Amino acid sequence: MKKPFFKLLLLIFLAASTAVKAQQEIKLYNGPIPNSNNCPDNEKWSVSITGRKIVKNVTVPTLTVFLPEKQNAIRSAIIICPGGGYADLSIVDGGTETAKELVKYGITVFVLKYRLSDEKCNINNSLVPLQDVQQAMYRVRKESQKYNIDPAKVGLLGFSAGGHLAATAATHYNDPQIKAEGISLRPDFTILAYPVISFMDALTSKKSRTRGVLLGKNPSDEQIKWFSAELNVNSSTPPAFLIQASDDSTSLVENSIAYYQALHHYKIAAKLIVYQKGGHGFAAYNKAEDDHWLPYAVNWMRLNLFLK
Repeated sequence: MKKPFFKLLLLIFLAASTAVKAQQEIKLYNGPIPNSNNCPDNEKWSVSITGRKIVKNVTVPTLTVFLPEKQNAIRSAIIICPGGGYADLSIVDGGTETAKELVKYGITVFVLKYRLSDEKCNINNSLVPLQDVQQAMYRVRKESQKYNIDPAKVGLLGFSAGGHLAATAATHYNDPQIKAEGISLRPDFTILAYPVISFMDALTSKKSRTRGVLLGKNPSDEQIKWFSAELNVNSSTPPAFLIQASDDSTSLVENSIAYYQALHHYKIAAKLIVYQKGGHGFAAYNKAEDDHWLPYAVNWMRLNLFLK
């Protein structure tokens, strides 16, 4: 009779030891939303055909803050950019669930609910997501004392199209789309999970809708090159951790390889893990190989960046 009772106590103890402080969702912009036609907030939540909980029609961007019970000594932070092809956001498995795992390492996490492609609600459709991720970087750094984080240790984690957004932010931080007021928009690092990196034809899968949703049916060559992160890497591009599966038919593994090679060319710290199986959209756990990969990313940060 005692064993079940002690098992229950153990479960309660474990749950408490990894508890997350109550999260808070805040509006990304304190004032008017730039590049917006001020459409009403008409978010729609649903479950996709793959079983993911997704949100569409995002016109009012937000940050949801996840504070760890015990912060690491380095006081680092990660902003998560969920995927969804710029048409919706898989904001649970590629957002809040991942955040709850990361805070266990003492990292403060912000899940970004960025605006989606909508020609009626956005003035310049292609730049709206980039504005939002730059604003997130600005807000987190400006309010770093409030969250007790080091403003020089703020990175981005992006899934799929969110990986494309994070890589775009990492390669175009010197082209601010917001009023940054002297605050750097450069991420200190990026973690890119099965990212769309390139909009070049050779690297764009027929199954990927990301380029068309963001840029429309007939993007110019200049737009395609500007939004292809592997073509915009330079010696100041932030370090990156990349993870992808060889059998990914939505975002071809060559995307991650091309970005890794571009970083390697400039001798920028980078790590690339390629699964044999896993497909696209496995979030923080690759069921096909029974592998949780977030510990690898955190260990890479610890060994190569600043979590020593």
